[in-house]
Amino acid sequence: MGSNAFVTVKQSDANLLQTLNNLHKGVGMGMGWVLLVDTLAGGLILLSLTGTLLWTRLHGNRLAAAGLGLGSLSLMLYFAFDAIGA
Repeated sequence: MGSNAFVTVKQSDANLLQTLNNLHKGVGMGMGWVLLVDTLAGGLILLSLTGTLLWTRLHGNRLAAAGLGLGSLSLMLYFAFDAIGA
């Protein structure tokens, strides 16, 4: 028949970042699933940003607090990704 009788199995220990990366990439899923998940993620980001702006009402102290919080979060993510080499 011409078929191959060999099977290759590759096993590795995946950490949390690798697991999330595989979920994000949609390993084993179709293109529709990847588009759906990415659309939902973009919607959640948009809702978070607009919710923050509504909470601040674009007034002084709350806007400064939101800017400080988002700036700190951005720096933390930058340094974390820089440390792991991503």
